Amino acid sequence: MDNLGKQRVGKLLMELVWWILTGIVAWMVAKPLWSEFVKYEYIYELILFVVILITYTRYLFLLKYTFLAQFQVGKFILIFASIPLVFYLINLFFGYQDFLERQSEGMETYQLYFRADMSFSEHGEVIKYLSKVYSFFALCAIIVVIMSPFRLLISYWRVYNKVGTV
Repeated sequence: MDNLGKQRVGKLLMELVWWILTGIVAWMVAKPLWSEFVKYEYIYELILFVVILITYTRYLFLLKYTFLAQFQVGKFILIFASIPLVFYLINLFFGYQDFLERQSEGMETYQLYFRADMSFSEHGEVIKYLSKVYSFFALCAIIVVIMSPFRLLISYWRVYNKVGTV
């Protein structure tokens, strides 16, 4: 196998390892919530934020070692796909904030998301954990998605002009 073939296989293996690592992190973050919720809407959103955060952070800092390093069309697509993605992520985050604000309005509609046999103290602990991890991953994902098009644009320019770096 020639050197170029080894690099492609190495990048594909690295991509696979990162996706497995992303899945493990998403599972570890969401696992405590599965048994507490009946409606999984916000858990799925949390998993989406984790996946976007880890993936876009990789593209931000380790772009040289990804399949996107020389794939100009992929960079171009991600640059422009990031614009609506930012607005979508912000919309999800504001939806979660509305969910938290509805808690004070009435427990009937709010309680639909949780197990029926959950005590008030358990309910508070679950909300505290969900609020912390959701806010952390959501805000970090939004920030990284805002920053990454600039990094991808720089990389696009460097590859286009054959500067030698990505």
